[in-house]
Amino acid sequence: MGFFDFITKADKMKEIKDKEPQVSGDKKNYGVSDNIEQFSPVSFDDVAAIIDVLCQGRPVIVHLSEVKDNTAQRVLDLLSGAVYAISGNVGKLEKDIYLFTPNGQKIR
Repeated sequence: MGFFDFITKADKMKEIKDKEPQVSGDKKNYGVSDNIEQFSPVSFDDVAAIIDVLCQGRPVIVHLSEVKDNTAQRVLDLLSGAVYAISGNVGKLEKDIYLFTPNGQKIR
């Protein structure tokens, strides 16, 4: 990764973290604490920021309703592989809404 790639990635991560998840209707709590970050990726490129949060040891909720079915499947596949690599867990909360947890955090 070159210097400019690093700058671009940092800018993209800040942009993704700064924007509120795009969820239709009211955001549900799902019985989890407020410190769990929620993401609504709009493209496959947004997945890197989600993986970075998981690698920091923090769980995430991912809403896949904003992307096409084939992109949603690719996002889900990549995130599932990342969670497997860090010995984490994945659980489905609702249609197109998933909870990804890093190592040491269980899904009930």
